[in-house]
Amino acid sequence: MSEDNLKDYKIHFDDKKKIFNDFFQVLSNKITYQPSPSKGFRTRIEFGITKFDNYIHYFMNENDAKKPISQMQICHPRINLLMEELIQEIRVNKEIRDKLFQVEFQVSRKGDALISLIYHRHLSIKWIETASILSKKIDCSLVGRSRKQKLVVGKDYVSETYVVSEEDYQLRLFEQCFSQPNPYICDAILEWIFNEIYKSKDVLELHCGIGTFTIPLSNSFDKVLATDNSRNCIKGLKENLRINSSSNVSIARLSGDETLSALSGDRMFYRLRNLDLKSFSLDTVFVDPPRAGLGIYTLEKIKNFSQIIYVSCGFNSLKNDIEHLSSTHKVMCAGLFDQFPFTDHIESTIILNKR
Repeated sequence: MSEDNLKDYKIHFDDKKKIFNDFFQVLSNKITYQPSPSKGFRTRIEFGITKFDNYIHYFMNENDAKKPISQMQICHPRINLLMEELIQEIRVNKEIRDKLFQVEFQVSRKGDALISLIYHRHLSIKWIETASILSKKIDCSLVGRSRKQKLVVGKDYVSETYVVSEEDYQLRLFEQCFSQPNPYICDAILEWIFNEIYKSKDVLELHCGIGTFTIPLSNSFDKVLATDNSRNCIKGLKENLRINSSSNVSIARLSGDETLSALSGDRMFYRLRNLDLKSFSLDTVFVDPPRAGLGIYTLEKIKNFSQIIYVSCGFNSLKNDIEHLSSTHKVMCAGLFDQFPFTDHIESTIILNKR
């Protein structure tokens, strides 16, 4: 790694720290700043496919223009190797290339690798045969997707290990389900949460996904009620609970608003027919919303919880949500975790306790 690269990263991270500190210094005297490795940290990324100068290239959009990409310093070395191997195959193999418009790479620190190839055409048996040869050649699972079609050669997931308080958690990161793109920062977030929360009785988790936070949380609370409205994520969560032998987690396929309305008795859901909500002593809520943040209904409902753990990928929406919660809750600690180095994106984790 060059000294210029390290220097540029430090400057960029210091800018984020200042923005973060300017907001949180009046709210809490306990602020954590967690930098990322400055290269090789990203284990999931996607590119478009297009032609430049009569050659097929990967591309990303930059300033409303297609920028050709060959290698990316931010990506895990395995992704860069696969990018080179795959683009050569795409250029010479019509069955792999024909009407291919997007490629998604996902690897793990354990060495697993998965490439998803997205097409504007129906995939035939010939594609499976060709992809099977390619999969062996580059030692990587392949998924071919088109409208209403998904073909898998190998596995449709990679296996990752996260470490929290010296304990390993095995997760299968399934294709078409959200997973953390920077596992080094994910480790840091999980460890920080484990050290900073107070362990109460039961916890409600909204937007649980495939269980990245669910499974570590299950060791800090008596019971976890984990909810998400994605069928794929709930399926992945069940598999991850199984391989980690997590037996104190109950699952509901509901949105955040639906879950809170069910808990407050405002609505009944057939999907909850086998779940006794009254058996939970929920005084902590864990939220990991999309970049837009939490809606007004959710914000009002979570004011009833003694402890709020808030993982944010949108700093502006987080600030708005904290202001909304400030009438009932106090920020106990805040952490800036640099999930996306060299960007303006600020990933935050906040713990609020009831006043």
